[in-house]
Amino acid sequence: MCFVNLGSNDVLMISRLRLSVRAFSTSARCTDRAVVYSSNGDPANVLGVLSYPNIPPPHPNSVNIKFLLSPINPADVNVIEGVYPTKPTKTDALAPSGTGSEDHPVFVGGNEGLACVTAVGEGVHSLKVNDWVVMIKQQAGTWVTDRNVAVTDVARVPDSDKLTEVQGATITVSSAFTRNFTADYVRILGQSPYGI
Repeated sequence: MCFVNLGSNDVLMISRLRLSVRAFSTSARCTDRAVVYSSNGDPANVLGVLSYPNIPPPHPNSVNIKFLLSPINPADVNVIEGVYPTKPTKTDALAPSGTGSEDHPVFVGGNEGLACVTAVGEGVHSLKVNDWVVMIKQQAGTWVTDRNVAVTDVARVPDSDKLTEVQGATITVSSAFTRNFTADYVRILGQSPYGI
């Protein structure tokens, strides 16, 4: 699994056969950027980077979040290609005009990621600034620096002080996969794959 920090100066190269990325650096952060696409296809041909204006203060019952890490899962490539069973929804909330606007909505790539709450809208009592959150809405688009989301689309990461950013960024898929894999392995073979 590769990780992308959209705030770095690193180059992301996605091809049909291989995912590669230089080691990321957190020394520089470009704000308000997203990896987007307008139609399904080969990621090398359809992905682009969109810069957009600063996000406004959060609306009632929503929060502004800043993504800390957003993994590239092989399933993300399948979503971009259009062959994955769940489909994302285009967004028109990234720009007032042009790409990412009502006239030209786009998909934001990514399904997993760790974000930090940067602002809380009126009526939100379950989250506070600096809480770590993960997206619980499928195909919500996590390859973005900052965005505004409904409070119902995120879950607070409990005990975040005991986790690394990598653990937090992969908690929604890796943990579920490991639990299901282990349960199935025990059910089928009658023993744990880990010798316990």
